[in-house]
Amino acid sequence: MADPNNPQPGMVPQLKGQPWILFDTVVAKSFLVGDTSSNGIAIGSTLPAINAQGEMIFFNAPGRNNANTPYYCNLDQQSMLSFGLEVWGIYLMIAMPTMPPVQNIGYDFTSNPGVPGTVKLTEAILNFSVVDLELGQENQSRFPSTRYGAGGGMWVNAGTVSTLAGNALPQGANVLVLPEPVQMPRTQNLAAKLKISPEGMAMIGTVAAPGVGQPLSPYAYGIVGGQTPTVANLPQLPFLVQLGLIGRRVKFTQYGQIPAGA
Repeated sequence: MADPNNPQPGMVPQLKGQPWILFDTVVAKSFLVGDTSSNGIAIGSTLPAINAQGEMIFFNAPGRNNANTPYYCNLDQQSMLSFGLEVWGIYLMIAMPTMPPVQNIGYDFTSNPGVPGTVKLTEAILNFSVVDLELGQENQSRFPSTRYGAGGGMWVNAGTVSTLAGNALPQGANVLVLPEPVQMPRTQNLAAKLKISPEGMAMIGTVAAPGVGQPLSPYAYGIVGGQTPTVANLPQLPFLVQLGLIGRRVKFTQYGQIPAGA
């Protein structure tokens, strides 16, 4: 029987294909531009969530990979593929903590109506940026971030009595589908940036001039116990932006096989 890992000249090798999503996530308590404090450094990386140039780095952030932060990234090695990848779709998910319109004690919301700061933060990131994706040695996209849907994520139904949250419908229409696949052999370079405009950066703010990207106050949660309820100040969830490539990974070796020469 012919070895699928070492085909005869002129023969196409038998490849193992599997549906796959390759993703990387920028997570931090502070999205202030250029914030190098412990709050501003993206979890699992050594870079700020948004650097001084207004960029969010995906797949190329030092330290963030499947081994160190498997819940935020499943890339085996920084900026390099360890398997062949065929990309058919791209999604961008922006996830912010659910919040009331205002958090500041003493703020008169009746006289000063507005929206939660996290909504303005999402607006600045999504509506005022582009996604620059490099696969291999070529630029594959430089499109407005609004063209990349999430295809899922939490949605909130705020009624007059209660607020219900659930998983959003994973609609294919909410994911950017490529007209033809982008094929990448293993060991090829992979990097992506979300670049925010100066107008968006002004709304997000910096350490010197904080805006809607500043860390959030703890979440006050009432705990009923005994005669007197108590309030626990829980750490607020961080800000999160995730970029994912949808397609299939391709390997020469079938699962359960011993590679030739092993």
